[in-house]
Amino acid sequence: MSTSFKADSDNHNEAIRLIEKAITTSPESAPLHYNLGLELAAAGRIREAIVELRKASRLDTRDSDALCEIGRLEIDEDQLNAARDALDEAISRNPNHPGALNNRGVVDFLKDRYSEAEEWFRSAVRSDPDLADAWFNLADTCAELGDVSGEKEASLRFNELSDDD
Repeated sequence: MSTSFKADSDNHNEAIRLIEKAITTSPESAPLHYNLGLELAAAGRIREAIVELRKASRLDTRDSDALCEIGRLEIDEDQLNAARDALDEAISRNPNHPGALNNRGVVDFLKDRYSEAEEWFRSAVRSDPDLADAWFNLADTCAELGDVSGEKEASLRFNELSDDD
């Protein structure tokens, strides 16, 4: 195990311990459950992270960030139907959530539904024109669809955003 990984792991474990302690005094705090979910995910404890993110989502029914994060984690775990469900709920709460729109496109792309994926990615970049991931995904999708001009436009925008970093 590398030293840097161990240090990062120790930092996550300490953060998890502190947040869990805070939750004992504020069990109805959506932000605490959300942050615990993020720390658990960063520590590689994905299923536990999803449980905490779901708690955050139930505690704050207006927020879509926890559901978007669940969707991303489920994509990473190759649970595309669960990802789709979480992302659809996130989008129902906030139809302009760029991360949820982008991740919903990823689900369709991975299911080889390129036309649907293109629509989601275009919605994501309309919602946030600076979302580099969505431009990258749109370029890939346009390539799959044989849309050379769409691929070129999306690639150019992605490169512009990447150069800004």
